[in-house]
Amino acid sequence: MTAHVRLKRVLAAGAIAVTTSLMWSDTAILWWSNIVSFFLRVNYEATTSVMSHRQSGDADLHAVLWGVTATLVLLACTTRPQRLWAIVFLGTWSVFVEMSQPWFTELRSRQATDLIGNAIGLVGIFAIFEFVTRRRGHN
Repeated sequence: MTAHVRLKRVLAAGAIAVTTSLMWSDTAILWWSNIVSFFLRVNYEATTSVMSHRQSGDADLHAVLWGVTATLVLLACTTRPQRLWAIVFLGTWSVFVEMSQPWFTELRSRQATDLIGNAIGLVGIFAIFEFVTRRRGHN
């Protein structure tokens, strides 16, 4: 295994660990609330129409975090079967992380919308990877 592939795998494992720890803490939701508030304050006319139609909660945060994690994990995979197993693992892990949130934090709870956000992030990135690799003619 080359140093380049090893580095990708270390980054992928780190992304899984960071996303898991954020989902099991109160920190992520506080940061996300601050980001949403910022966008509601800055350029009020442009952002309010979009941000006011956003669902309450943090399903969008789940989609972003699991999407970034999936990106790093899939970049570390060298074959299509590896990518398939990786996305199945991430999907299963994200469900476990969501279901176990109440064990680690009092602010977060199990929510179906968060699971939908997880799925959107994971499946969306996987679909993009599949499209790009097929267009390039790689495995």
